[in-house]
Amino acid sequence: MKNVVKFTLYWASLLSASMVSASGPSYYADLQRSEWEVTGSIFECRLSQEIPLYGEAVFYRQAGMPVLFTLTTSESEMAAGKALLTSAAPQWKQGVLDKDIAYIDVAEGERPVNLDSKHTRLVLAELVSGMMPTVVRHAWYNEDAAITVAVSPAKFTAAYEQYQDCVADLLPVNFSQVERNTIPWRSGQEELDQDTKRLLDNIVAYAKGDLSVNSIQINGFTDTVGTAAQNLELSRERAFMVHSYLVSKGIDEAMIETRYFGETEEYLLVPNERTAADRNRNRRVTVLLRRD
Repeated sequence: MKNVVKFTLYWASLLSASMVSASGPSYYADLQRSEWEVTGSIFECRLSQEIPLYGEAVFYRQAGMPVLFTLTTSESEMAAGKALLTSAAPQWKQGVLDKDIAYIDVAEGERPVNLDSKHTRLVLAELVSGMMPTVVRHAWYNEDAAITVAVSPAKFTAAYEQYQDCVADLLPVNFSQVERNTIPWRSGQEELDQDTKRLLDNIVAYAKGDLSVNSIQINGFTDTVGTAAQNLELSRERAFMVHSYLVSKGIDEAMIETRYFGETEEYLLVPNERTAADRNRNRRVTVLLRRD
């Protein structure tokens, strides 16, 4: 660990030196080779930089999810374990001190670095401020060789603006978040509550955005309080309340299949209800999205 800490103190001087130093190889895109690429759709946005001789640094955000950062490489030289994430000053930013940010995990394989949302935001913040987020970890083949991988801030600002435009157009959710939905129903509830409407609005937004969604199935269920005939009618009313809301928001009614089962035993989540909690589980409407 002493070698790792020592290495960060003179990292800035290595930027103007050879790509491979006496302490180990350093990988980064210099001012001339630093390029950022933005690709995306309403489903995902990707901001990436090629790191010569190493691989790629990628910021990835899927609809409905936070942005995440990865380093990819064909063969990782870093040993699995804890690496130091630092912020280093590029050659053109004289007089700015480097700083250590955090210790992060390095894994084996082609994606040695996979940061969570918190650390990804820290990396983005350093790039926005013109610094070089840098990962330092000793080599798996030599503990005295410090492998250094840095992300260059050169040309980042314009690309980041494009990336933000992409993010602004993302759907509010992804398919896995709306593919299967259960709407709980309070005893005596006669209208859709605000939480349910927000859920249904997200379903509408996704179904309109993803042309591969070809059908929506709605199923109504009740608890066993009351007669079977009453419960069948209750499940019908509740299922069609959801049905009508989706249609009112622009979903093609031909896409929707609405069914209702009342207290049909095979669909009870809790077959022998004993408590209010048991009844709450059984009293529900489900919404399922299907796509090609």
